[in-house]
Parts: sequence; structure tokens; C-alpha cells
Amino acid sequence: MAGLSSYRRDTRASVPKSAPFDSDDMRALTTQNIRLVSGLILLAFAATHFLNHAVGLFSLEAMDEVQEWRLAVTRSWPGMIVLAAALLGHAGLAFTNTIQRGSWRLPPWQLTQLITGFLIPLLLLPHIIETHVAHALFGVQDSYLYALGLMWPNAAWIQTALLLLVWIHGCVGLHYWLKYDEWYRLVQPLLIVLAVAVPMAALMGFVVSGRAVSALLADPAMAERMHQVTHWPSELDIKWLGLFQTSAQIAVAALLVAGATIIVFRHIAMLAAPKVAIAFTGGATVQAAVGPTLLEIISSNNLPDPSDCGGRARCGLCRVGVEQGADTLPPPDPAERAALARLGAADNVRLACQIRPVSALTVTRLVGGDAGGREPAAHLDAQGERRAVCLVHIRISAIATIVGDRLPSDVVFMMNEILGAIGAAVEGHAGRIDRFLGDGVLAVFGEQHGPDQGCREALQAIGAMDVAMDRVNEKIAAEIGRPVELAIGADIGEIVIGRLQMGRMVQVTVLGLLTERPARMAELAETKGWQLAISGDVARRAGSLDLDGAARETLADAEQGGDVDIIGVRRARDIAVDAGATPVAPA
Repeated sequence: MAGLSSYRRDTRASVPKSAPFDSDDMRALTTQNIRLVSGLILLAFAATHFLNHAVGLFSLEAMDEVQEWRLAVTRSWPGMIVLAAALLGHAGLAFTNTIQRGSWRLPPWQLTQLITGFLIPLLLLPHIIETHVAHALFGVQDSYLYALGLMWPNAAWIQTALLLLVWIHGCVGLHYWLKYDEWYRLVQPLLIVLAVAVPMAALMGFVVSGRAVSALLADPAMAERMHQVTHWPSELDIKWLGLFQTSAQIAVAALLVAGATIIVFRHIAMLAAPKVAIAFTGGATVQAAVGPTLLEIISSNNLPDPSDCGGRARCGLCRVGVEQGADTLPPPDPAERAALARLGAADNVRLACQIRPVSALTVTRLVGGDAGGREPAAHLDAQGERRAVCLVHIRISAIATIVGDRLPSDVVFMMNEILGAIGAAVEGHAGRIDRFLGDGVLAVFGEQHGPDQGCREALQAIGAMDVAMDRVNEKIAAEIGRPVELAIGADIGEIVIGRLQMGRMVQVTVLGLLTERPARMAELAETKGWQLAISGDVARRAGSLDLDGAARETLADAEQGGDVDIIGVRRARDIAVDAGATPVAPA
């Protein structure tokens, strides 16, 4: 599989494979590293605590024996200092990061993290007060006997909710930190089993032991004995603990209100602040306030956002080439530098999630279906419109060989390389990919510059695809045993373009029988051994083309009521297209 290995290393548009961080990155005391380390400490504490709950499936005595071992670490001075620092550091940095957000368009997983992160303190602090604080101030022996007697059954739902919130928050964060590492993908099935098994076992142990304690407390004599053994807090102590719990919840609520107030005033200040121009090569120019990251600017302006790690400099999918204004940006920090090194990025490439523009920038988006930051035909509504465009069907002839009996990951890697070359050629010549067809794609040209220029741009894009496939085949031809060939059909005509809604998906697409003709032309090209079949109309609209030696055929078209003149070309790169040519009048 040597060929496939080199192929994977050269992939640029996919998520990068992990690589070791350099020494500077490991030493850097960044807020991201602090959040990560503190989160891991808290998740480890929660996991051992929940596993201790699970021991309740066996007996109360076993639960307390395991707890003694845990408390020997967590109740020691070093243990308490580490846990307190982790809790305060993680919560404080999360709070600071939240109020500094420049955009609130969040993916579901980040929204889950945010909601669970702010609910946890409201439930956790009262639990800490009635156990650890009660132990420290009033000498309560906060064993499982005491805790279960206190919570079961009336407050059991609070403990259940807290357990699930903590576990969901931790597992989601862990997944989106590790998902880009190769080893994690290998062990992910096992970790999924553990992620489900640990809380299930903990809740079952909690229920079994809670019922056992409830049965014991049904006997007044046993209840009195339990109060003596655990040094149950007095009525006055209970009032003080209740006051502490209420005060803690009020403090958390006040902090949340203060944070929301800061967010509102910060947003107002950003609206009134001076703006800088962010220009996307070949696309939109937006005005943005100083402060948000470039990724937040992209998101808040409803531009396509391909990132997947929540701005943590892990996925590399938000990378951009800084064409102008790079000297106004600070150098990459260790996390960004490590991510760019894994990608083998050029010197002018930066991560949009890590840079905060302070003056005008011109950038080229390097990943995503819309490199220029524009949405094709964005003005169209559900009614649509008729328009003359050039349609190009690109068929991958070796698709059956590629799919074969290979691993799904290998198939996806290969198809990403092929489709990446096709997509770059299309978008580099003012076209857009309209749809993926299983064994190829349908591309549209002429939406921006009209049908005549669209035909010229389509032929230029097809020639660029031909050249790009040479580089693709250098990487994967040996792996599949043959070069990957493209069979292409190009036609022009009037088509309906409209915005369709299919469930939750909304897409601008072309409609009509004309969309089938380029596919038939691509099939004809494959049968005849050509690389490209274009209609006579495309050739005339494109202007002066040197087509000496090209094959001529006629394609029957019953739907359109006549035959179509077809020109067959063996190598698309051999067509010289004059960008300023004028259409040739029909003979």
C-alpha cells in the first residue's frame, strides 16, 4: 500500500493526519492547553467517581471501600489543590472564551458544550456543599451511606441529571479534541462502548444502593444509628448548608447574568466600532469590527464555514492564504504553528480561527466548496428563473475499479483527490459544482459572466482538469492498476435554475431535460475513446477554436426534437481557448 500512503500524505483538502507537537507547543502555557489539561483532570475525577457508583451493584460496603482509596488522593492537600485549580481554571477560561465570542452561529456539538457547561455549576455546587463542605465545617462523614440517605429518593433526579451533564460535556469535548488522531479512530469503537457503559453502570449502582439505603432508613432505630455513624448535621448545620447552597446558586446565576450583559454591550460596541475590510479572493468583501477572529467574521457574515474543531487549531479546515495584510498579523502561536506544520502549509497560510484582523486583509480560502466566499445564484428564490448556461458532465471512468473491495476509508481518500482536482478546476474558472452523481459531477458555467464566456471558461476548466489528473494519477494509478480517466460532455442551452428545499437541505440547482444531454455526451465520449464531447453550439459560443482533426458525430435527441452535432476531442488540454474571442455565427 505504498502508493496509497504517499497519496494520503499529499492530500491537502482533507483533515490532516496527526503528528507530534513540537517542543515549543508542548511547553507553551496557552489558555487552550490549560483548558485541555484542566478538562482532562476533571473528566478523570468524574470517571473514577462514576465507577465508584457502579460498585454499588455489589454492596454498600464495597462502595465505601473504593471511596476510601479515592479520597486518599482527592482529599489530600495536593489532590484538593489540583482539583480546585482545574475546576476554577476550566470554568473561568470557558466563561472568558464565551463572553469574547464574535459569532453565535454554533454547530450542535458546541451548543451542547455551552449549555451543559453552564448547567453543571448550578447542580454541582450544592452537591459539593452538602458533602465536602459539610465534612470540612461540621465533621460530617460524607460516605455513600450519608450521601444516599440525603439524596434518595427525592433528590435522586438531580444527581442523575448532574451525572449525565458532566459525562456528556466531557465526552463531547474529548471526542472533538481527539477525532483528528489516527490512533483515536482505531480505538473509537471501544471508547464508544465505554462512553455508554460507564454512566449506565453508575446509574444502576446508584439506584441499587439508593434503594438499599432507603430500606435501611425505613427502620427508625437503623436511621438513628446511621445519623450517629455519619455525624449527621444538626438542624442548625442544615440551615447553614442550605444558606451556602442558595448563595452559591445565586452567585452562579449572577455570574451568568453578568456574562450575558457583557456579551450584549460588547456586541453593541462592535457594531459601533470602526470596521476593516476583509476581501475574499474572487468573492465577497465584508466589513468587520476589530476583535473577532477571521473564522468568527466568516460565520457571522453567513459565509460557508468548513471548520470542524470549534476554533481549537486542530482540524486545519479553516486555513486561508493571506494575500495582502499579512504583516499586520502577529506570528502564529505554537498551536497554530504545529497545525500548519502538519499540513505542510506555505508561509502565507494561516488558520482563520487563530487570527484577529486589525486592518484590511485579502485572503483566499483554501478549503471548502466555495473558495471565494460567495454563494452562486444567491439572489434566486423558490420561483427560479430561466437562463442560458453551459453544463458540463464529468464522468470518472474508473469508478468501479476504485470502489472494488477496498476499505471505505481508501475509497473516500481516492475520491477526495479526484474530486478535489475537478472542483479546483471548475471553481478556478468561475464555475460551480451543481451536484455529485455517484460516478462524477455536473458543473455549471456562465452564471457569472454569461453563456458565451461561460463556454470559454468551461473549456478552460476542462483543459485544467486534464492536466490536474496527471498529478492525481501519479499518486493513485499504481494503487488501482490503471490511470483514472475522465469522460466529459459539454452542452449549452436554456435551463431552469432555482433554489430547492429537500427536508433541511436547501440548494441552488439546475432543472430540466437538458441536464441529461451532457451525460449522454460523456457516455458517447467514453464509448468512442475521446476525453471530451462538446456540442456544436458550445464550440460556436466559445469562439475561434482549433478543432482540426477532431471527430464529428451526431447525437439523436428525441426530447429536444432533433439531432445534436457533436465534436469529439481526444485530449482536452490540446484545445486552445481565446479568452477574448467572439462567438462564431452559425453556418
